[in-house]
Amino acid sequence: MPSKRSSAISSLVVILSLAAGCASGPPPSALELGDAALEHGDWRAAGTHFAQALREDPGQPRAWLGQSRAQILGRDPEAALASLGRLSQLDPAFFRAAAVVPYAEALEAATGSRLQRRQAEAALVSARALVELEPDRRGVDRLLGRALLAEAERRRLLGESGAALTLYREACTVTPQSLEAWVGAAELLLKAGKGKETVKLLEAARKLHPTAGSIRSLTLQALKVR
Repeated sequence: MPSKRSSAISSLVVILSLAAGCASGPPPSALELGDAALEHGDWRAAGTHFAQALREDPGQPRAWLGQSRAQILGRDPEAALASLGRLSQLDPAFFRAAAVVPYAEALEAATGSRLQRRQAEAALVSARALVELEPDRRGVDRLLGRALLAEAERRRLLGESGAALTLYREACTVTPQSLEAWVGAAELLLKAGKGKETVKLLEAARKLHPTAGSIRSLTLQALKVR
């Protein structure tokens, strides 16, 4: 992350280079300065210039896109999503043509940040949006699985067993390597007295987690209520 001193120097370099290129013409616009700052990796200066551009004209799609890119680089995915949401309303065609990549980046970063802040419901929303946007994105299944598990646990604590079980089952499908998902689903099925269904679930779990003591213990419990 650049220091304030290096950011100021970078901004000065950008301004001087633009000024040199158009000495006989009009001064560079805030939008041009923002684009140039992004090219130099100076997201702080870029954010300042794009904010100025939007004050001058809130209807500039490129300024909203540039601001979102600066916000992503500045590790503020929530702000980036807000900027991209404004852009999608302002110019849907431009959004589809130019903003898919930063939108995916913002969704991924926001999901991770929301999970860290224990905002499971919001994390699941952004994770599902990312899967819909880029289903083949590297690591997207694992991210969705984490969000599903977090939301399942939240619903379980709230006493919403049916909703929690549905989420645990989905997590078992999305990330079958997650032992927690299988255990959570089995525990809720057992609690509901569904022994046969629990055994069937645990048979599938045992193929993936053959040495897991929790699977073995739950299977013994389930066999008693069949």
